[in-house]
Amino acid sequence: MPSTAFNNMGRGRRPAQALSIMEGEWRPSYIETCRIINVNIEDWSVDCISEYSNKRFFDIQVSSPYFHIAGGEGIYVQPEAGAMCWVCVPSGGRFAAPFVMGFQSAHDESFDGFRGGRQTLNPGDIMLRTRDENFILLRRGGVVQIGATPTAQRFYIPIRNFIRDFCENYEMFTFGGDLTWITERDDKTTDGAALTKFSLRAKEKSDNKEHIATLTIGSHGEDSTTTLQLDIHESGDEGSAVVAHTAITKEGEITWQLKKSWEATIDEGDYSVHVTKGKVVMDSGDTTSFVSQKDMLVKSSSGKATMDGMKEATLKSATKAMLDAPVVHLGNGATSPVIKGDMLVSLLSSLISQISSFAAPPGTAGGPIIAAAGVASLAGQLQGLLSTTSFTK
Repeated sequence: MPSTAFNNMGRGRRPAQALSIMEGEWRPSYIETCRIINVNIEDWSVDCISEYSNKRFFDIQVSSPYFHIAGGEGIYVQPEAGAMCWVCVPSGGRFAAPFVMGFQSAHDESFDGFRGGRQTLNPGDIMLRTRDENFILLRRGGVVQIGATPTAQRFYIPIRNFIRDFCENYEMFTFGGDLTWITERDDKTTDGAALTKFSLRAKEKSDNKEHIATLTIGSHGEDSTTTLQLDIHESGDEGSAVVAHTAITKEGEITWQLKKSWEATIDEGDYSVHVTKGKVVMDSGDTTSFVSQKDMLVKSSSGKATMDGMKEATLKSATKAMLDAPVVHLGNGATSPVIKGDMLVSLLSSLISQISSFAAPPGTAGGPIIAAAGVASLAGQLQGLLSTTSFTK
């Protein structure tokens, strides 16, 4: 076919000679190196100009590995102006219009090759990429790599079935809640010290306006020492109250705030609370009970142990109750010594025995009773009845 037949082909029209040849005659097909000069987005066609013969091809299709008009299914690309391609002019026939058969790279004289900005791939690798460096890379061996930038990409690794994400910020939104991992970097951030925060929010029902549980880990603001915070709401309704709150700071403090009960059950093992420096405070607005199926020990190693009842204090045992200390004070501001009960009983028994043996001298009936000498000997035991360490009011 003469070259002039295509030199004069404008958009949407062909010379009669060219139309006659294309409709009724067969001819050898040929391929030309061309450059795309325009892309017709609406009708999926391109305009090309040949590199050597100065031919122009208007409104021609771009070949696809696969395409079907049902639903636009297939594998295809919308090229950009400036891309180099091979345009094929078919052998003939009514519908034998020129088309872009494929794309090529210009010869890179500095490397004496056809790299054209492409990265090095291994044999068998398949890649989709734009000039903005976002890509989909199917690597031989099973690895799938999808990325928008080198710091925003995901790897699917067949070994142990790993999925690995690399990014600066991460967000996932579902009907049941959301998960975000944010680096609070802005245009004024000049170093890598940007604050980061991980947030997990869960709904009770997918149509709830608010989340019933929120977990935040990381930064809670420049001036906050809180590192972890967990809030449980009464419901997923808007304005629902917080019924459970937990906060842990980077200084090692933990806070619990509960609306109702707190219970810990240990089937096997011990429960221990160790405070090296500081106080242990248990404050109850109602009854406080300590119950043990075996021994119970309340001990202060180097300080005071105080049990204070505003009304009554009861120390009760089924067999024996022992109060053992070098000094025992009974009563508030106790000053009087406590009587030793066993010695008092012994003294009283001796006194009664002596009194029962008293008798009036002969000839003094009805007269005064003269104390026996043994009674006087009991007086020396009175001082021994008093405790020197236990006092009461």
